[in-house]
Amino acid sequence: MKSVKLLILILGLTINSANSQKLVLDKWKYIEADSSRQKWGDWAEPDWLRYFGLDILDLNIDGYKDIISGRYFYLNPGGDMEEPWVRSDLGMNVDGYLFVDIDGDEFADVIAEALPDVYWFEADNWKGSSWTCRKIGEIPRTDHVNGQGGLHSQIISGNNEEIILATEGGIYAAEIPDHPEVKSDWKFIRIIRTGSSEGIGAGDIDGDGDIDLAAGDMFIEDKDVSRQLFWHENPGSLNKEWVKHHTGTAVNAIDRIEIADFNGDGKADIAVSEEMWPGFEPLANLLIFTNPGKDYNAKWDRGILFTGYSINNLDAGDIDRDGDTDLITCEHKGKEFRLLLFENDGRGKFTMHLADRGHESHLGALLADLDSDGDPDLVSIAWDAYKFLHIWRNDAIQKSIRWEHLSSINGDLPSPNGGHEQTSCLVADLDKDGIKDFIITDRSVSPSVVWYRLIEGNGIKLL
Repeated sequence: MKSVKLLILILGLTINSANSQKLVLDKWKYIEADSSRQKWGDWAEPDWLRYFGLDILDLNIDGYKDIISGRYFYLNPGGDMEEPWVRSDLGMNVDGYLFVDIDGDEFADVIAEALPDVYWFEADNWKGSSWTCRKIGEIPRTDHVNGQGGLHSQIISGNNEEIILATEGGIYAAEIPDHPEVKSDWKFIRIIRTGSSEGIGAGDIDGDGDIDLAAGDMFIEDKDVSRQLFWHENPGSLNKEWVKHHTGTAVNAIDRIEIADFNGDGKADIAVSEEMWPGFEPLANLLIFTNPGKDYNAKWDRGILFTGYSINNLDAGDIDRDGDTDLITCEHKGKEFRLLLFENDGRGKFTMHLADRGHESHLGALLADLDSDGDPDLVSIAWDAYKFLHIWRNDAIQKSIRWEHLSSINGDLPSPNGGHEQTSCLVADLDKDGIKDFIITDRSVSPSVVWYRLIEGNGIKLL
């Protein structure tokens, strides 16, 4: 990737009282980042359809992660994140799914769907206020127009990652080409046949060093509900058949899938959240299928962690920072819309915690450290309450001094020399006034050495 051409500086000090301690799980602050989102159906048929896409990335490299969701991009306001999240539009009715580095430059890229069309959007600036669109392929539409599962990963050894998308009848993948601006270089190939266009799990299930995939499917007796869980063995190529292994049967429709070693035995297990459709009964389950090892014919044990209203979202991560993988989900139906954390003891035994209630989630409950304070925050979107973008700030780590982020992009600092090959940075009190200065050097332009000096009352000056 090319070097960033504008200087980003982070000043300040964080005092972290929980630096080596297990984090508490009850310090969440709800932030309503948006309450006026429109749905897919406001722009195109069918009129009932909502957006599914959601991903997180620090677009302007200021230390605060930003959000893509549907046709909307949200710029993190920084600080406590309670100031307005500035919303921009991709410029057309697409469902923005994934932040992916497509072309190796300094501007963020997004993969979006308006199936059968797949698009690559590239930010035109550091604020994400406008985007350039390129169509890069076509894949089958689903019964909800767009798919509900997508990821990017290095599933095939080579130079570039693959884009993996769920569609009607299967999972499609394309390696990011060396010349992505050439549409004909993109090759979307169906690598897996499946009856589900819902979530996709990725992980090394057989322990051979490459990334396998897991997805829902159905047998004839399932009557159009994807209750069957399969994992698909990576053959090392997009052009070879992925061998299909039956893992087990869920009670209801399989929606989201996460792959991780939950019991600490060194083998990748599979977590599944269930959708209740049709029906609004509190009968949806959060399941764990435990990996039996290298015997592909051995039975995977199925455990039920929770039963409640439809749970159409799921994420896995070390929420309490104790070295194992926890789970998080939020109810999509019911009266309470409970946000639930499942604390892992490292051996696959989970304790449920109620983090919040009252905010419906459809897709999301994604974990990400939005404010770079060392604890994971949460982002989610809804279906019935589609107008809202939910954020939960994690206050498990209390800071006596907050970071202050200053950036030349935002005008906080004078821009440097405009080069793109920075070679060094020195921090020192060069003029002996008791305030640290800094020098950056660059080998691509002149002047090649610039000195930033803080002058009290006048801000930081470039000398």
